[in-house]
Amino acid sequence: MSSTGTAKNNFAWLGVVAVLFGVLLLASHSTELLKQIVLSPGSSADMNIAAQCREDELEEEQLSLQECQLMVSNVQIVLASSPEWFRSFQISLSSIGIAAALFSLVAAYSLASTVGGKGSMALLSFGMLLLLDVAGFIAAVNTGPLLRAQYLWPLLLWFFIHLCMLIAVIIAKNNTNAAEV
Repeated sequence: MSSTGTAKNNFAWLGVVAVLFGVLLLASHSTELLKQIVLSPGSSADMNIAAQCREDELEEEQLSLQECQLMVSNVQIVLASSPEWFRSFQISLSSIGIAAALFSLVAAYSLASTVGGKGSMALLSFGMLLLLDVAGFIAAVNTGPLLRAQYLWPLLLWFFIHLCMLIAVIIAKNNTNAAEV
């Protein structure tokens, strides 16, 4: 197999992996957007209203009363640890993240297809995702300790996934350029 064929295989393989991570990122940002929309200030959890853990619902969901109360506590943690600006920032970041994840899926498809643009779109996509990860990390660092505990590790994980994908595209692009010379 020629070195050009190997470079195309590298791009194809990266494209397949990028599609997987793109779908996961899309789900992650969508879930975060839904969470921020649903967990709004002024809700019953925010006003410290006792959890209505009905016996029939607990049986149906196979939950204990303590588990139900802990779920309410998780909502209260998010509401109590969030600065005023955090909710609107997360809604904006998640909305941009959804668009970036969709763009990364298009970029991943261009990597995997035979008519790919040699990784330029993927470089832009992963660079943009890295910037979003850094923005989310900076925001999470400026929240309360309980909220930080929920956000920092997933953000670090996404940062390193996007950094590794960016480095892999740069290496594959350099190998392709070297093979063409």
